[in-house]
Amino acid sequence: MRSPELAKRYAKALFELAVDNRSQEKVLTELRSLDEAFSKDKETHEFLVSPMISPSQKEAVLKKTLEGKGVSKEVLETVLLLARNERLNVFSDLVHAFESEIDASNGVIRGTVRSASALAPEERKRIETTVENFLKKKVIMTYKEDPSVIGGLVAQVGSYTFDDSISTHLTRMNEELKRGTV
Repeated sequence: MRSPELAKRYAKALFELAVDNRSQEKVLTELRSLDEAFSKDKETHEFLVSPMISPSQKEAVLKKTLEGKGVSKEVLETVLLLARNERLNVFSDLVHAFESEIDASNGVIRGTVRSASALAPEERKRIETTVENFLKKKVIMTYKEDPSVIGGLVAQVGSYTFDDSISTHLTRMNEELKRGTV
């Protein structure tokens, strides 16, 4: 089974547990913090994913490290379960999948907007409103500057791509001219 699919299963189970305990946001915050801590330090990351270290050793170290540090029982048990089952390599995917579960339950969808230059706040608001009206969902966008987008912008939200770049307009115009002359 591929890592993202496996992570989704763990995330769904953790999400259902968090819903029962009404602790979704707290769990998400803790997962993000742990993910940052696990990936920030190279030695920690290598320890967690090393096949040379037994699952019981990983579990013992994680238990000793995380207990008494304010980590919720749900998150602690999930991390220990991942260690026991030699699945700590899917932790980052689990965090993203958990975030997706929360977004889905709140009717939110995330996306990315790439543009050649930084967009003004009013432009960002207009883009978000346009996409929200189209998808009929609340949208949270991440904005990135991408020099390969010559002009205009490209927004990717879920399985949708809204491409209003100059290069795409030129390609379409070129195709229309070719069809008209044949």
